[in-house]
Amino acid sequence: MAGRLVNALGSSALAAEAFSDLATLRHMLRFEAALAQAAAEAGLIPKRTAPIIAKACDPSLYDPVALADAARRTATLTVPVVKALTEEVAKRDGEAAGYVHWGATSQDVIDSAMVLQLGEALPPLLKELDAIVAAFASLARKHRRTPMLGRTLLQPATPLALGQKIAGWASDISRAARRLDASFKETQVVQFGGASGSLSALGDKAEPVMAALAKRLRLELPAAPWFTQRVRVAAFAQDAALVVGSLAKAARDISLMMQIEVGEAAEPAGPGRGGSSTMPHKRNPIGAALVLSAAGRAPMLAATIVAALPQEHERALGGWQAEWPTLAALIETLASAVQAMDEVAQGLSVDPDAMQANMDATEGAVLAERATFLLAETMGKQKAGKLVEEALAKGGSFVEALGQLEKELSDEAALLGYSPKFVDRLLAELRRK
Repeated sequence: MAGRLVNALGSSALAAEAFSDLATLRHMLRFEAALAQAAAEAGLIPKRTAPIIAKACDPSLYDPVALADAARRTATLTVPVVKALTEEVAKRDGEAAGYVHWGATSQDVIDSAMVLQLGEALPPLLKELDAIVAAFASLARKHRRTPMLGRTLLQPATPLALGQKIAGWASDISRAARRLDASFKETQVVQFGGASGSLSALGDKAEPVMAALAKRLRLELPAAPWFTQRVRVAAFAQDAALVVGSLAKAARDISLMMQIEVGEAAEPAGPGRGGSSTMPHKRNPIGAALVLSAAGRAPMLAATIVAALPQEHERALGGWQAEWPTLAALIETLASAVQAMDEVAQGLSVDPDAMQANMDATEGAVLAERATFLLAETMGKQKAGKLVEEALAKGGSFVEALGQLEKELSDEAALLGYSPKFVDRLLAELRRK
């Protein structure tokens, strides 16, 4: 994988650690230790050998570089890891070495290690997502009646409450996070099927070994091995990409609101944060940049995993091998977006005066829709539309050109329409989740 410097903008320290060489070996060897203990409990291997094997399952005893080189010669990391583990056990006890990896296959180790890595990486990210939603909900509540320009096709539209925009961010992020949480939980199942999924090598001891293995790894025991049934993994990947996309929606809006000629919002400041290498005046939306960068990568990574779904027969060639590195990159991408947006959400500042100034700059033109409907109540929509068009064509102040409805068009409560109530509804929905 790329070095930390190349990947500095594409990952967070937490996610990088979950998929580090040490973590990868730790989870693979955790599987091997748990398997030895489960097999010993079932009477398949001598009880005295399990602790010897478990003691050799120390990731610091192994060389990741040598293992990675050897893995390319077998198309699986499990083969060199099991070989190295067997050699390490043999140093302690020759007989115990013969019971390493009893009844398992390469994919059992890889898939189980993969879901264990997800179990390490995801809970903190889900907690951070909750914090992002809470921060946006709080800001939306504060700005329930703060008017701002709505914008459609990047142009001024009718006004709405700032709180509705922010509550909308929170709502979609929460929705995506709930989907991710559900699909994450579905991934937390052990993989244990042996050579082709029948566990025939274990005979009538298969059930107790499966159950004990799952319990020791703190994973659920599925109805059967899932070697080529990969919907769990693909659904999780898609939901991870959806979370990144929902964060990117907020990031896109914030970056546009931060443009100096708009000036309606600002990311938190700090020493060196948002600076330029050559322009001292710059305050760049760097949190938004990191999230939008992640949004450019996440869909393609998820698509790679979905594309690997049609896998051959009982164990596939190339399909599941494509998943692990792709999933690691996807989680690192997700973590980068979550970490960046968490910082933005906790410190985002808004400028209601700038929002009012931007509305004033339209000289009332954004009130044209409301004026049309007010006039239509007495003269019909067609005639009202013609009057409004004529007033707009005069330029300058729309209300003055219209020559009527000054009081009605200055009513701020009417200006915002149902927007504050939409804020309430969105926030109430969040509280129910």
